[in-house]
Amino acid sequence: MASTPGMSAMQRRSVKHSQCRVNIFDGSVRAGKTFGWLWIIISECADYTGSGSIVIFGKNRDSIYRNVFEPIENVDVFAPFRPFIRYRQGAATATIFGSRVHVIGANDEGSESRIRGMTIGRAFGDEITVLNKSFFKQMLARMSVAGAKLWGTTNPDSPAHWLKTDYLNKIPGSMHFDEDTPPGDELTNWSYWHFTMDDNPSLTDEYRDALAREYTGLWHKRFILGLWVSAEGAIYPMWDEDRHTIHPDRIPTITRTIALGIDYGTTHPTRGMLLGAGEVDGETKLIVLDEWAPPTGTTDAKLSADLKRKRDEWREKWPEPEWTYTDPAAKSFSIQLWEDNHPDLAKADNAVLDGIRTVASLLDNDQLLVSKDCTELIRELPGYRWDEKAANRGVEAPVKELDDAVDSLRYAVFSSRWEWAHLLDRVLEPA
Repeated sequence: MASTPGMSAMQRRSVKHSQCRVNIFDGSVRAGKTFGWLWIIISECADYTGSGSIVIFGKNRDSIYRNVFEPIENVDVFAPFRPFIRYRQGAATATIFGSRVHVIGANDEGSESRIRGMTIGRAFGDEITVLNKSFFKQMLARMSVAGAKLWGTTNPDSPAHWLKTDYLNKIPGSMHFDEDTPPGDELTNWSYWHFTMDDNPSLTDEYRDALAREYTGLWHKRFILGLWVSAEGAIYPMWDEDRHTIHPDRIPTITRTIALGIDYGTTHPTRGMLLGAGEVDGETKLIVLDEWAPPTGTTDAKLSADLKRKRDEWREKWPEPEWTYTDPAAKSFSIQLWEDNHPDLAKADNAVLDGIRTVASLLDNDQLLVSKDCTELIRELPGYRWDEKAANRGVEAPVKELDDAVDSLRYAVFSSRWEWAHLLDRVLEPA
């Protein structure tokens, strides 16, 4: 099956020449790597006559549906193939040109057991850096039939990530190749393809510029420039108290109080951040209107009562929050709030890195202000830092101290992103 005329030169080369045992496509977001990869999936499933199983693997079945089957359903160039592709979201198998395809989530410790005993001839990996290392190793071991091949996509991650240290650094000719790799350790039957947004002919310059503004700091380097760089230092280096705070008397008319985000603690503080939207100097901005900072060590019942008192106080100034997002680990507290009839409760989206990236982008683009009444949040923001010891292990996480207010801010902002994105005219990439 030939490549489509709508592809860029890089996409055509990668589709035609990625015929090694393992073929890795990496690079910035919206770089066109997934488009060529989807073409390979369809082509290989149509043409494969070997005895091994065919597998599509990714973070979970929902993400596989979003990144594989939704584009096939919605992008015009794939329309001729749709009658030959069958998949129901969440199902364990798909059918592509008559071939049975196993659909496997691979982001947890037990995921490698899902392919134990299989003999795999064709494998297609989505977002490899978010997957479990043991699963990937097991996948390679399962590819035991003659001519078995794997094609995988990923965005850049930490230079200490296992995919880079154990594999990419050993591919001769790749930009990552470590010249000190012993000759016997070189991965000579692997290919590496690096994409940038310039390799995606469907993007306009306006869209590229808009997307570049959405990512800042660490994420700009990784997801726009396509670099494998470490998370180090301050998480919000752009934070400037003079630039990002607003006096309570200057808070404009709030048209919507979008969310209340709550980080719950038993031995550490419970904090809540109230997020609204209003027009400042002719532009709509998100504003952290106020914070809830009850005493540490309070019972769930007392916390609930104190939150009711605080909500009554807020109601005199602003509309009722449309959502109250609670720490997903705070089961007892969430039950207490529900029993006490707190409205519009939902579990917060605790995708830490995506949430941090969203808050950082808002700050960097002057789209998020914090009321000077939020003293706990203002105290925490400058000292919120990456955990360097974790980064050295290839794990990216904030230092877990003085993070209660910043976590509640992240819950409020990230969990409600579909509510406010259109107000700020922002591009939202799927998390």
